[in-house]
Amino acid sequence: MGPGKEKGFDRNYWALTLEGAAFVGGMPMLSASGVVALFIDTMTGSKALVGLAVTIQALSLLLGQLLCAPYVGSIRNIPGFMFKFMLLRALPILMGATLFLGADGLVAASIFLLLYGAFWLSDGVVTMPWGELSARAIKPELRGHMMGMQITLGGLASLLTGLLLTWLLSTPRLTEQHRFGTIFIIASTILLISLFFIRLVKDPSPVAVPAKLDIRRYYSKIPAIIKASKPLQYALLARMPGYIGFSAITFIVVFGKDSLGLSETQISWLVYAQIVGSCLGGFLLGEVSRRFGNKTVILVSNMGVVVTLSMAIMLVYNPALGYAWLIFACALASLLYSNWLGYFNYFLDIAPREDRPAFQLSGSSIGIPFSFAGYGLGAIIDKWGFVPAFIVGGIAAVFAVLLSTRLLSRKQIKNLDLAL
Repeated sequence: MGPGKEKGFDRNYWALTLEGAAFVGGMPMLSASGVVALFIDTMTGSKALVGLAVTIQALSLLLGQLLCAPYVGSIRNIPGFMFKFMLLRALPILMGATLFLGADGLVAASIFLLLYGAFWLSDGVVTMPWGELSARAIKPELRGHMMGMQITLGGLASLLTGLLLTWLLSTPRLTEQHRFGTIFIIASTILLISLFFIRLVKDPSPVAVPAKLDIRRYYSKIPAIIKASKPLQYALLARMPGYIGFSAITFIVVFGKDSLGLSETQISWLVYAQIVGSCLGGFLLGEVSRRFGNKTVILVSNMGVVVTLSMAIMLVYNPALGYAWLIFACALASLLYSNWLGYFNYFLDIAPREDRPAFQLSGSSIGIPFSFAGYGLGAIIDKWGFVPAFIVGGIAAVFAVLLSTRLLSRKQIKNLDLAL
């Protein structure tokens, strides 16, 4: 066995890394804060509908997780199960096809939102088995690093596709329908590459005897699991206001478009700045996770939200800060979207083996009422402008920072493992 394999950098590590990289590489073209926000704003002019896309994404993802969580223990072949649902990553092709067929305005936005919800529902179904597979196949100290590598490698690929994206968003040669339709079809093509790599993953401890399903009993025991774990309770409390803060920064690109009167070319480079930020975020937050633990990732991400929203508010009152300031804010906002790897791994870190799906599910379900934050913030922007919405998001992010200080450090988690 080579030194890389001894350290955990084996076939499963690289297969999962490349599977996630393909997913990450396609996501800039389906980003709720970038292309999707611009698409809906272009088609309808409604910021509330932009926020609705954020809400639909969050709710669909959560619903998929709720539907799948009880079945994780009964899946014999997790990679094979995931492959079937990952076939639905072809849905963006239908989004593009409807635009090429002439859908426009509110009709185009409505069809898109329905398909967008189905896309994220399928991803939610995959999330729980993916987390269980990662916990089995990747060493705990390398999980965050692996997810950071996914984002970084996917980000490097998206830097290249981003150049095509900036051209598509700015070229006058295409109609709006053809512009966005082409983007969605390219996104799906990249996403489907992930199916090849998930086939290469081997489950090191497959389920020989599937657990008997009793869905009512499964969900009825979750309140008791939460009540019995103080670390889980603190994590849930810390995550709640974080949803509001992260929903607020999804409006940064649309804010820049409306506030500075940017040209199509300038708007396209804002999207490219987001891609650069996402690439850096995967590497930086992955390294933070590996070196300092996932509590630090969560703290840094929440503090970054406060900084980003403060920068946006400062630009409102001092437009002389200019386009470069906005570019940096967009890059920082997208860097922070990688915050999920901190939360995802933290819930795995503090969970007993038999309760990992329940801990993940609790961490996701707590966000259900806060999933409407995107729509609510969009409605605030439509009525009162960006500043009140950014203030609400900033205050929520401050609370998230304060509550995150109560999370367990890496050393405390190791001591927790020893106690168990």
